[in-house]
Amino acid sequence: MKRKVMILLRFSLLIGMAGCGADAALLLNPAFVNQIEGGVLFPLAPRPDTGLLLIRANNATTEPITFLITVERSTVLADGDATTITNSETTEVFTRPGSNSNEAGVLFPCDENNPIVRIGLGRNLNQPSTDAGLFIGGFNDVVPGFGVPGNINPLDILNGDFRCGDTLVYRAIQSVNQPGGFRVQAFIIPWENQPDNTARNTFDVASQFLSGRPTE
Repeated sequence: MKRKVMILLRFSLLIGMAGCGADAALLLNPAFVNQIEGGVLFPLAPRPDTGLLLIRANNATTEPITFLITVERSTVLADGDATTITNSETTEVFTRPGSNSNEAGVLFPCDENNPIVRIGLGRNLNQPSTDAGLFIGGFNDVVPGFGVPGNINPLDILNGDFRCGDTLVYRAIQSVNQPGGFRVQAFIIPWENQPDNTARNTFDVASQFLSGRPTE
């Protein structure tokens, strides 16, 4: 998959922290514009030095949608041992139609000791055309609606689809030609395309917050 760039100058973004410890969230102002005189207000991708990867779920439909975002991590069992195990974690991200509620995002830690190797929709990344990757309808994140496949292959770091520090955007659109009437597009915002200096270092702040969190 080619590394594509989708730059959104205005968006509302809910960043949830997934990983060890209790759930938490940082809510960024949904009204600001990412442009100031002579520069950029905030970065759209975390960059590798933060040890974070951002996955955004964008709902471009007229229905509430819950995205089932799954990341797989590969862990070496012991030093010098070539045997690895793969663990997956799935986060349900609820979105509603409308400019202030149609996008949400999740920050995942990613570093050399805890790398993310694959990212996709649905709890089983090996079944993208049959396993439910989206839940359509419902009233909130507790009542998810009916499930439809994401019909998009998982992204693999070994194929160069993404890197730690990037932002991945999953965009759901309505499509009468797809099973269930919906399909998903994937976009990558590469970290290296972001400016070195911005007025706000939002991801640095998030990284510091996460590193200082108590764990369970």
